[in-house]
Parts: sequence; structure tokens; C-alpha cells
Amino acid sequence: MNDTREDMANRVFLISGGTSGVGKAIATGLARLGAKVVIISRSADRGQAAVKEISEATGNSRVDWFAADLSLQSSIQEVANIYKRKYDQLHVLINASGAVYFKKELTAEGIDRMFAVNVLSHYLLTNRLLDILQESGPARVITVSGHPRFLKNPVINFDDIQMEYQYSAMRAISQSLFARTLFAFELANRLEGTGVTSNAFHPGRVKSNLGRNAPWYLRVATPLVNAFFKAECGIGVYLASAQEIEYANGMFFDEKKRIIAIHTQFEDGAGNRLWTLCEKLTSD
Repeated sequence: MNDTREDMANRVFLISGGTSGVGKAIATGLARLGAKVVIISRSADRGQAAVKEISEATGNSRVDWFAADLSLQSSIQEVANIYKRKYDQLHVLINASGAVYFKKELTAEGIDRMFAVNVLSHYLLTNRLLDILQESGPARVITVSGHPRFLKNPVINFDDIQMEYQYSAMRAISQSLFARTLFAFELANRLEGTGVTSNAFHPGRVKSNLGRNAPWYLRVATPLVNAFFKAECGIGVYLASAQEIEYANGMFFDEKKRIIAIHTQFEDGAGNRLWTLCEKLTSD
């Protein structure tokens, strides 16, 4: 066993949205390196199936799962507590969960479902696990974002962030993408000097299940699109494991490992404003 595999064997990685798409691709890549990988799944059936597939594909039996509905804050808080009861270390948290809804939906807690999954789940899960991340440091938080070309004019309507007054699926998708990316940058600012870093990245063209909530005519096209996409996410595995970027913080990486100055596209103070808003929406 080489030094890299020995190092990875001693590290624990937690991945939200680890049963499909980017999350599963990263989980598989890390498991192949010999890491201890834990995934968060919406259901027990999907979690068990994903663990079985990842273990069989990589020969790594050190893959675990927890069930949680990441649209619900109560479920996120519960899974964070369960994780900390079972594990005493967390070296890398990978915020890979995401969902697209083409009609406005509210969670049982009264939050716009797409904003809840794509933004608030990352904010709340990360904050609930910050203590164990800092205790395990140096540690990392990496957050899945989108293609840099979609982030050139990241305008967030903070006065209607859940789009209660004028809903548009495409604007809601864009706004949640902007907000989750901005979250990663603001988290980096707040973690400076703590031993925990935060970065965002574009995963490239990875097979996904994001179209599962789309109208039927778009769902039909999903297998055709996925046929041209990869089952691997090299950049995600790299950001989670590479030693040379252990202290990189507040960066955006594209799928070719290039650093793109996305953080300069946001208005001054936007990160703090988003953080305050998320704090208010997740307060007990």
C-alpha cells in the first residue's frame, strides 16, 4: 500500500446526495482510494443499494450510509447528531445534494423545497458538523456548484429569495445555484484560520438524476443526455483528497482543476447577507 492509500485509509468523508449523480461519483472515487466513505441517502433502500454498488465496484467495504430528508431541517439536525454519535472524526464534508423542481413546492416546514435542498441543507449540515470538522483538522468542506459561464452575473434577490411573489422555475434554479456558491465563499471567510477550508467547484458533465422531477418530455431525454456524460467526477475526488490543495480556501475550481475568480462576481456584503438570511430561516 502506498502513502496516499495509507493516508486515505485514516480519513473519513461524508457526502450528502451520495446515492446518485455527482455525490455517488465522488463517493466511488474516494472509496477506490481506500477511504472511509459515508453517504447520506433519502431512503434506506437507496442508501443500502448505493453502498452495495460502491463496495462491489471498488473492493472497499468501508462504505456506510445514513438516511435523511435533506429538505427538512429536523432531519438534517438528526442525521448530524447520529453521525457524531457513531464517528469521532470527519475530515471532509462534501455538499453534493441537489434537486430541481419545475413547480413551486413547500416543505412540511414551510420552506421552498428547491431552496431548502440546494442551499439551506448545506448551510445547516455544515454548521451542525463544524465542531467535529475543526476537531479533526486540517479538514475541508467542498460544495458542488455549476459551470462558470452560468455564474457571470450572479444576482440574488434577497428580498424574495424563496420566490414567493413571482415564481419562475429557471430563475429559482439560477438563484439557488448562485446562493450555494456564495455560501461556499462566505463559509471560507468565516473559517479562515480554523484549520477547516471551504471551496466550490464545477463537477463537469457527470451522469445525474436531476431530471427526475422534470415534466415527462424532459424526463424522456435524460437517458439520452446521460449517455454522453461520465460516471466519474475527477475534480471532486481531487478537491476532497489532494494534499497539495490542503490549505486552499475560498476558491472555485472548474472540472480541469483551474481556479476561476467567481467570488469577484458577487456584490460586496452579499455573503454576509446570505448567511444572516440562512441563519434566520434555520433558527430553532
